[in-house]
Amino acid sequence: MKTQITTIAAAVAIAMSTAASAQFYTGGSDSTIYQEGQRNTNNVTQYGTQTSRVNQTGTYNTTNVNQDDVAGVATILPGLNNSAIDQVGDGNDANVDQLGAKNHSVIYQVGRDNTAGVDQNGSANSADVYQQGANNVASVEQMGSFNKSVDSHIGDYNESDVMQNGRLNDSYAYLEGRGNSATVTQEGTLNKSVVEATGASNEATIAQNGWGNDSYAYQEGNNNMADVSQTGTYHESTILTTGSYNTADVTQSGFNHDSYIYTSGAGNQHTVTQSGSFLGGHTSSITTLGSNNVNVVAQGH
Repeated sequence: MKTQITTIAAAVAIAMSTAASAQFYTGGSDSTIYQEGQRNTNNVTQYGTQTSRVNQTGTYNTTNVNQDDVAGVATILPGLNNSAIDQVGDGNDANVDQLGAKNHSVIYQVGRDNTAGVDQNGSANSADVYQQGANNVASVEQMGSFNKSVDSHIGDYNESDVMQNGRLNDSYAYLEGRGNSATVTQEGTLNKSVVEATGASNEATIAQNGWGNDSYAYQEGNNNMADVSQTGTYHESTILTTGSYNTADVTQSGFNHDSYIYTSGAGNQHTVTQSGSFLGGHTSSITTLGSNNVNVVAQGH
């Protein structure tokens, strides 16, 4: 299974990545704020050599940006952290904390009462958040280096929570509709997660701990649930769901297991458990068309 991402989500990622201003080492920090409207609030704190851009249009929008090479102390070498925030609408809230060097954050919010938070501690981490609608929430925490997170929400009351700890982990969450949620936890190196949900009240929880694990969860419809736990090395999980009230639960531990689940219908339940190391990876494939079917697969050594 190869990690996938929709054309829309990819376009958003590219657009936001190019939106931030290019930065150069000038020996000091650079902060630019542009506001149009009423009762908007900005707080920017910079130590070392940092770049911050804030653009707000509307009312009651709030931003908080904290950038530092080492907590509270400006160092000789530049931190070159980069933050760009653009908010259009009313009551939006953006918070960015960057500690380390060459971290990159872009937050773009259109609508009302959206909340975005990015916390980066390390080097060369990248977080892009795009929210359009009302009452959406995005939270990104990155520790380590070269981790990447892209979160896109279109609609109302969508929520994503991403935590990355390690190196070269990638997370993509695209939520469209109302009340969808994605929770992604990545610890280790070279783990990849894609969550795509369209509809209402869909929920995906992805936990990866190890090296080179790959998860793709796609949900279209209402009240679908996906839960993936990958511990170890080179696991692959694909969950494709269309319909309502379907559940998929995948647990992989050990080395080199592969799970594929395709569901179209309502009320179907799937549980896959794969374990074992270095004796050959397990493979499981489930295809379900219909309603209220139950599948349980357990594979081990």
